[in-house]
Amino acid sequence: MSLVAPLTGLLLTVVPACQSPDSILLRVLTTNDFHGALLPRVQSWSNGREVGGAAAIAGMMDRLARECGCPTVRVDAGDVMQGTPASNLTFGRATVAAFNAMGYAAAAIGNHEFDWTVDTLRARMREARFAWLAANIRTASGARPEWAVPWRMVRAGPLRVAVVGTASVLTPTVTRPAYVAGLRFDGAAAAVDSAVLAARRDSADLVVVLAHDGGFCDERQGCHGEVMDLARALTQRPDLIVSGHTHSLVNTVVNGIPVIQARSGGTAVGVVDFVVAPGGARTARVRIETVWADREAPDTAVQRLVAESERSVEPLTSRQVATLAEALARRGDQYPLGNLIADAYREAARADAAIVNNGGIRADLPAGRVSWGETFQVLPFQNYVTRVSVTGEVLRRAVVHAVGARAAQAHVAGLRVTFGRDGALRELRLANGRPVRERSRYTLAVPDYLAGGGSGFAMLRDQPAVNSGVVDVDALVAYLRRRPQPVRAPADVRVIREEPR
Repeated sequence: MSLVAPLTGLLLTVVPACQSPDSILLRVLTTNDFHGALLPRVQSWSNGREVGGAAAIAGMMDRLARECGCPTVRVDAGDVMQGTPASNLTFGRATVAAFNAMGYAAAAIGNHEFDWTVDTLRARMREARFAWLAANIRTASGARPEWAVPWRMVRAGPLRVAVVGTASVLTPTVTRPAYVAGLRFDGAAAAVDSAVLAARRDSADLVVVLAHDGGFCDERQGCHGEVMDLARALTQRPDLIVSGHTHSLVNTVVNGIPVIQARSGGTAVGVVDFVVAPGGARTARVRIETVWADREAPDTAVQRLVAESERSVEPLTSRQVATLAEALARRGDQYPLGNLIADAYREAARADAAIVNNGGIRADLPAGRVSWGETFQVLPFQNYVTRVSVTGEVLRRAVVHAVGARAAQAHVAGLRVTFGRDGALRELRLANGRPVRERSRYTLAVPDYLAGGGSGFAMLRDQPAVNSGVVDVDALVAYLRRRPQPVRAPADVRVIREEPR
């Protein structure tokens, strides 16, 4: 068992790249929540500079390996494929090809790996030269599916490095239920303990866990979340946990285990050096580096792969669909972009009302000309607009679940919602002013994922529903095209909260 010294500080620990090349036993290079981000992008925090992109990440990892002069391992904590046209239109094949060329050893199975069914995931697994890992996936009977490999031993120079993977226990609630039917996603602690013990018995020099479980760190609350709970629950401690799922910046130690998460979308790389400290103890030195695309020499082989993938979808992604009068950003709990998408759902389904979960809205829209590719970035999950028939009582329950909390998790259309000072739903009316009556029936447009009970909308699961056959991004594009140009987002307030006295 290695002795891991405590790391200092929250979020980001800045240390030298390495003290001397021969002092580092192993360098682990980590990413998480890549989401098909093959191209670099300007981020809201990057001051106009492009960040990330597969070629820049590969070039950066190559540089970090050269600078170290030590064995290295490249790993990812899951949600690899879903999120961009080049990746999605090939059902993740383009991203798997890039990861192969980038030299990854292993990746955890994230919840979005199931977005195109288990069969598609297994096809991508067959094409991958890296291991897809999940120790805590079981069938309904408790058996482990043969494709759910718990851990893999990989070589890094003279070292035997065991890599363990875990999937999020939340997967059934954040994935289309039909796509994970018959599968269980158990709590990971017992599975990780078992895998770590097996790896140690198989003479692993170090053990790395790739956990698609998230967490957050801040100065006021410290670090909290599912990955912290996992680390505390372990009795067989690994040498490192690489976290994913929450797209956050984490660099901390829990239960003596370094825990790292390097934002998302390939914007950062985690660098973990296992170093022999004075006296012979093994220490982990951890830092997170931003992937500035203009600073890194791109890997030319990966660059060619990405260029080929982008060329194949460019005729579609570059097509202009509308002009926006102003930029539409995801700020706050209720924002115009979310209302506009809910309006598009309602119109596509010809429904009385609509609810769209915020988790499905993944990007902002710029002012001016908007392309199909940019709308796809907003709605990348290819949910079908579904028309559900509900009573007023079910509609009220759905609305309370969607926007009842002050940190609302959804947007609505066709409704006017008022919450009292005590936080209870006081009034629910249709957009035409008519009150919603409990025994009357209404039509509700939602993503098919919500219609199946996803994101906690269990009240919709058994209601009569009809799939419109319209994919959400197509509904948004059609809605934008029909509006007077330039399009102005709805400015009305749909959810009112009376302030406490």
